[in-house]
Amino acid sequence: MPPEAGLAVAACWTRLVREIAAFSRREALASRDVVVLLPFAQHLPLARAAWLALDHAPWMPRFETTQTLLRSLGPPQPASSGELAFDPVTDPLQAAQLLREQVPDWPHRDPRGFALAVARLNETAQALARARQALPPAQRVAWLEKARLLLSGATGPGQQERALARLALEWSNTAATMGSDALHALRPAAWVALRVGASDPLVESLLAASSVPVLWLDADLHGPRLRSAPGAVQVSECDDFEDEAQRAAAQVLAHLAQGEQPVALVALDRVLLRRVRALLERQQVPVSDETGWKLSTTRAGATVMGLLRAVHPRAATDDLLDWLASAPAPVDGRAALDAAWRRDGITALRQVDEVRLEPAALALWRQWLAIGEPLSATRRLALGEWLARLREALLRAGLWEALLGDAAGRQVIDALRCRAEPAAGSAWAQQAAHVRFDADGLRDWVDGVLEAVSFEPPSPGLSGAAPVILTPLARAVLRPFAAVVCPGADAAHLGALPKPQALLGDVLAAELGLPSSAQRREHERRAFAQLLRVPRLTLLHRRRDGAEPLQASPLLLQLQFDVREAVRSGGEPRTPVAVVPRPLAHPLPVAPALLPDSLNATAYEALRACPYRFFAQRLLGLAEAEELDDAVDKRDYGTWLHAVLQDFHCQRQPGAPQDDAALLLAIARARQALLARDDADFLPFAVWFEVLLPRYLAWWHAEEALGANVIDTELELRAQPPALAAAGLRLRGTLDRIDAVPGEGGQGAAHRILDYKTTSETVLRERLRQPLEDTQLPFYAALLDASRGIPPDGVQAAYLSLDGRDDVKLLAHPDVADSAAILLEGIAADFTRLQAGAPMPALGEGSACEHCSARGLCRRDHWREDRA
Repeated sequence: MPPEAGLAVAACWTRLVREIAAFSRREALASRDVVVLLPFAQHLPLARAAWLALDHAPWMPRFETTQTLLRSLGPPQPASSGELAFDPVTDPLQAAQLLREQVPDWPHRDPRGFALAVARLNETAQALARARQALPPAQRVAWLEKARLLLSGATGPGQQERALARLALEWSNTAATMGSDALHALRPAAWVALRVGASDPLVESLLAASSVPVLWLDADLHGPRLRSAPGAVQVSECDDFEDEAQRAAAQVLAHLAQGEQPVALVALDRVLLRRVRALLERQQVPVSDETGWKLSTTRAGATVMGLLRAVHPRAATDDLLDWLASAPAPVDGRAALDAAWRRDGITALRQVDEVRLEPAALALWRQWLAIGEPLSATRRLALGEWLARLREALLRAGLWEALLGDAAGRQVIDALRCRAEPAAGSAWAQQAAHVRFDADGLRDWVDGVLEAVSFEPPSPGLSGAAPVILTPLARAVLRPFAAVVCPGADAAHLGALPKPQALLGDVLAAELGLPSSAQRREHERRAFAQLLRVPRLTLLHRRRDGAEPLQASPLLLQLQFDVREAVRSGGEPRTPVAVVPRPLAHPLPVAPALLPDSLNATAYEALRACPYRFFAQRLLGLAEAEELDDAVDKRDYGTWLHAVLQDFHCQRQPGAPQDDAALLLAIARARQALLARDDADFLPFAVWFEVLLPRYLAWWHAEEALGANVIDTELELRAQPPALAAAGLRLRGTLDRIDAVPGEGGQGAAHRILDYKTTSETVLRERLRQPLEDTQLPFYAALLDASRGIPPDGVQAAYLSLDGRDDVKLLAHPDVADSAAILLEGIAADFTRLQAGAPMPALGEGSACEHCSARGLCRRDHWREDRA
């Protein structure tokens, strides 16, 4: 007889143990010889405590789960070569080997499809093996014949899936059944089993075939309706992800503040639960996680994967710097190595030149080469040899002992089989010796293992039990939580129809004894109904997930319909905090002593755009550390294009017969080789340059025909114009190119300053529409006059648009001489004021403020609105 729907958890356990005691008396059994099978290990202490609380309690029966009972019968035997082992490490390797034997070229022809097939073959084989092992031994042969018949002879769509299912069936038949055979051979005085939530096929068949007395205790809440609850149920509708996470964490804290513990956090949405857990840990609330998290998310797992990424032949410098930053102790020389690579623009480890490294950086680099040497093999090696090399690399890095001293580290080492020698003749011994990987294959395999194996934190014991327990929905049933907080009660995470088995589908799965989608959904409904037994239940869901609307769970909607009188709307559990606004004053720094004695065009343009940004970046020397990215961006392309055009005009002989296109293309390839960029990385810009090349040559040949000639390229100049002598300021800069061109009206010759631009023609025309707003070309004209004595009246200046979208365009400054004179007057006036102590305010307006790296220093978003 099942416990009543309205019974609380403690009363439910009391009712269950009384039924067991009455059954023992009725059958004249010694209770100590009765075996009681419970769904989860967490139920064992609850049942034992309830039994001890009975009046005149007889000898306690054996409270077990199928797993604890199996372990009491003896240790499991390692799987032999070729057998299905239910091992997340060996089984995927065996599945891949089976598929390669069937279709040898599949891994090379379709790597992603092959990996998906391996995962589905492994999943299906394990499910079929469990279904077969749950049967009594006498029924397994008939089940196997039935399964073969169902999977054979089908035609039409899904032939590949059916073939994989047949292979999975034959592989599942290799799984050892000694554990379940021992259970079927066991003869206790009687069997008692508790059915709650999902049914266990092994327990069902074990008791159905038993020759001893059997008692089923059914604690499920049957029927289409969700029953009324003994405790309080509240539902909170949240705005979005963050609102839901904050409310869930605040609700847990509210329960703890009222002395209600332990509190269960039900893991429906794992991403949301990670955020909730982070919020609780911020409040120093201990959380015990029964769901387990992947080894790949632990620091130990990240350390091992970081090492493998950094030793890869195509590793980026960021890979090594990230790994060094994650080291348990600070690493000498890392900052020097980082600075050297940023200075030289080194983004790939294959580009590193030891000659350019300072002593501290060089020592660390050579230490790294010694650490990575065991893993630097370029040929395919046996998996066992790779793992021996991985252990050697960890030893050289001083990480082996650190990993062994950490719970997660030990589990990472054991999951990768780096510590123990494989048992002779075992499946792992065979795979370690014969499975071969290259560096890519090893990294993918290690990543797959760390993703497949969950970290199991050490048990805190009864005395160290955490006040908050993170648990799956199925394991929350019939446990005496003071309160349950269930975030993620939405249509995507609770009550949705599960996906059918990938290779079998629902119909075949049901025929073969596997749970169908509808059965799994019903099991979830029963587990959800059990939450109504706790004193306090809070269900949270959000209205939208990002930009997408998100409905409440169908189970939640059914609960609100069935027992609407017992469900109330949840209040705001968060405590409001009054924050007194304290706006900051407009920053007005004064720094005459820090002013530079020389100025380039970019620095003065920064001063004009925002004096405070000039103060922060130029006077204080503050700058963002750019990411070392192996990808080629437009800035890299612009630097490369400048160098290509410089080499072209230096090597080309004007007027001599030559193939300009071939020369320019050869120079481009040589410059790309100096950058150590792969063709794949450089491909977008290589295509861009192929389009630009004929257009540039056509433009330049036309210019030559008009009498133009290149005088100089990449010309570095430094001089002090007379207008800046009083301020003691010099100008400096690098001119991309100076041409000699016919003067206006054909009178004499003139100098033309050219500045290469890969920005769009529209942007350049907008800059020149107001000549006095353009800083660069007038600055270069003034600098050329001061250094070479070439007055701006005889100088032309223009931007050369090389963006590749259209023909090459020459965009001339309309009156560079007047602009240069006005610019010098402005520079002199600005620096005279700054040297006299004028402030450098943050303007806080315009496009310069939208993407400013100094915005966090000037605190633009915290100013008073009444600033001057």
